[in-house]
This record gives sequence, structure tokens and C-alpha cells, in this order.
Amino acid sequence: MLQDLLFSANVIVPIFLLIMLGYVLTRIKLWNEPFLKIANNLCFKCLLPVLLFYNVATANIFEVFNGRLILYVCLCACGLCGILFLIVPLFIKDKKRRGVMIQGTFRSNFLLFGVPLGLSIGGTKGAVLAAVVASFYVPVINMLSVVSLYAFSDAENKSLKSALVGIVKNPLVIGGVSGLIFSLIRNYIGFELPVMLDTTLNNIKSTATPLAFMVLGGDLKFDNMLRNVKVSILSALGKVVIIPALMLPISALLGFEPLEMAILVAVFATPNAVSSYAMARNYEADYELAGEIITLGTLLSIITIFIFITVTKSRGWF
Repeated sequence: MLQDLLFSANVIVPIFLLIMLGYVLTRIKLWNEPFLKIANNLCFKCLLPVLLFYNVATANIFEVFNGRLILYVCLCACGLCGILFLIVPLFIKDKKRRGVMIQGTFRSNFLLFGVPLGLSIGGTKGAVLAAVVASFYVPVINMLSVVSLYAFSDAENKSLKSALVGIVKNPLVIGGVSGLIFSLIRNYIGFELPVMLDTTLNNIKSTATPLAFMVLGGDLKFDNMLRNVKVSILSALGKVVIIPALMLPISALLGFEPLEMAILVAVFATPNAVSSYAMARNYEADYELAGEIITLGTLLSIITIFIFITVTKSRGWF
């Protein structure tokens, strides 16, 4: 049991420390709101797409591709979103909150947490598998989030076509798809990245995860957390406690192997994606509630991910 606790601590504590470092840097004013906005754009429009591209492009796609796992996580995302579409309107009367709560409860910050968790739990193979899964899973959850917000939006300028175009132009989608294409070409004709380009991309992607976690910590805001505390707590608990508590045992019963279970921990137990806030604001939804869900979910997940990794490891699921 002690070994399982130490294993879990070695996985989650480095993530927690990076988040807390970002929060402290904001508090001591070493960086400020304008810088965080620029850094956030840098991460999600450049660094994280490069990380996704590099990990997928340099992998042997035929060795790490796992169609069963990819299909499972995408179907689970659709199923959870569909269930929430039926349940949330029953007790959330404000339309501006419905879409926010739906995406806040099913949408995972898989790209940010998936690769480091995959690396910590499954080594290099785990990180590569997480990146390959992300190249399919991230577009699906982005599309479901758009549908959730669009369905309950009163924005005059809302357009499903423009929303779908936005998904296609999403840097994370571009990074994942281009990585898959390059990996297929590389494995078919034996083409490799030039050493100087490989080194450059590797250096860029190495900065992505630490900076993204620090920016996440720097963006944590506690000023208005009590305004929607009941709704935000319910959504955050649903995302980081209820869903993983239900889905991880089901996944184990379905016979997923240890490395696959490590990826599923990252899919089901990670908090809501930071980009949910920007999307909610764009669709004139309750973006303040979206921010509160992200904050609460991120803080709770430091504890809950530790617990789920410990339990999963102690039961021999990975």
C-alpha cells in the first residue's frame, strides 16, 4: 500500500507543484493578467499543438495505435454528454448555465494532463499512446462542447457552421491530425525529420507542459467562487469524482490492459479544460460559472487523481 501511495505521489505532486508555482508567481506579481493571457495563447496555439504533433509524428503509429481504446473514449464522451443533455435541464433553469454545466461535467483537460500522466504511469509508450488518443479525442470533446453551448445559447451571432469551422481551425486539432498524417508518411516511406528540426521541435514541446500547468495555476481565481458555489461544486464533483468512480471500474471490467487504464485515468479523472471559459464567453453563456468550475475542479483533482491512481494501482489495474 505504501508503494502505491508513493507511486501516486510521484505522478501527481510534480503537477501540483507546477500549478502552485504559477499561482504564487501571480500573487507576488512576477507576472500579471496581460502576460498570462499571452502565455495561455502561446500554450494552446503553439506549444501544445507542437507537443501533440511531435509525439504523434515521431511514433510508430502502427505499434501504438489502439482503435478499441480510441473508439471507447470517444463513445464515452458522446454518451456522457447525451446523458447530461437530458439531466441538466431538469434542475438548471437558466439557459446560460445549462451548456456551461454540461461541458464542465463531461469535458476533460486530457491534452494537458494526459501526456504527463501517461509518461509518469506508462513511460514513453504511455506518453505516445496518450498523444495518439488525444489526436482523436480532443476534436470530439471540442465538438461536443460547441454543441452543448450552441444548443442553449441566445447569442444573436451564433452559427453552427462558424463553430464547426472553428473546430477545424483549432490548433490542437491541426497539430494532432498533421501529426497522424506525418507519422503515416514516415512509416510508409521511412522519412525522418532532419536532426536540426527534430531538436528544435523537441525543445519546444519540452516547454509546453510545465508552462501550461504554471499558467493554469496563475489563472486560478477565488474572488467570486461563492456566487455559484452549489452549481459549480456539483459540476466539479461530477467531473473529478462521480464520473471516474463509475467509469474506471466499468473500464476494468471490460478488460482494458494496464497501459490503457492509465490513459483512462487521464480521460475520466482530469478536471475541466481551461478553454471552456473562453468558449462559454464566446457563446454568451455564464462564463463566470465556467471559470468557477475550472478552479474548483482543478483544485479537487489534485486530491482525487491521487486517490484514483492509488486505488487503480492497488487493484492491479495498471
